[in-house]
Amino acid sequence: MNAHERDVKFNVSEEGPAEMHLRRAILVYGGKGGGQFATVHDIATAPGGGATILPGRPMTAFAVQRLARKLTKRREGGFIPEKLIFQDADTIAWWVPPSRRRVWFRCPEGQLIAGERSEVVSHPGLVFSVATARKWFVWAIKGTARPTDSTKLFRAPYFNVWESGQVCVGNVDLPERASAEKLDEWTNAFFESWFTHPNVHAELVRYRGGAYRFWRDMLDGKHAEFPERTLVDLGRTLGEALQSRNAKHDD
Repeated sequence: MNAHERDVKFNVSEEGPAEMHLRRAILVYGGKGGGQFATVHDIATAPGGGATILPGRPMTAFAVQRLARKLTKRREGGFIPEKLIFQDADTIAWWVPPSRRRVWFRCPEGQLIAGERSEVVSHPGLVFSVATARKWFVWAIKGTARPTDSTKLFRAPYFNVWESGQVCVGNVDLPERASAEKLDEWTNAFFESWFTHPNVHAELVRYRGGAYRFWRDMLDGKHAEFPERTLVDLGRTLGEALQSRNAKHDD
């Protein structure tokens, strides 16, 4: 049966004085290869309340953006946080300047950081990104300048982060959604989680003795400022990373 030949009945209710009416239907098609497209269909409403989906037309990228803006439109405005550096329908990214923050470690016995330990240490500049698929990324940058699309990225020197930069969430209590007003909540969720083990198969940091020795020295206060020379160059820019943000993590 074709989509436009099927009668579909809708009951829509909304709190408040507004009365909603079914106007159009969007059908999304997908194939095994991952390709997708959508069609937009007008609706014919019968006197008794029934509705019929009429023949459709391809949905353009412009129409998708326009619909997204309408669906996400808010009545109230708001200031744009200084930390916010990128936002579209799928992704939000923000910058955390170099700072001193507390970190928490819970490592297996026998490692250079044994058991549980927490200290306030220096951190490099960081860029966080959250996609709608609940993928959460973090990368390091050098210097104190606000990053741009051409800013060089370095591996975030933290445990529990994959080579792609994707954060291993585990049982971290994440904010309900990623939005401009919740950037600090996401940042705090990262730093207030337990760092347990490196997730990369390559160098996490360029440091004699490796990642465990590096973090033991950081916790012991041997580096008053974060040693940027230890950061591993990822060979890509922030703009390139955001374009490939939906890549699978390395497990």
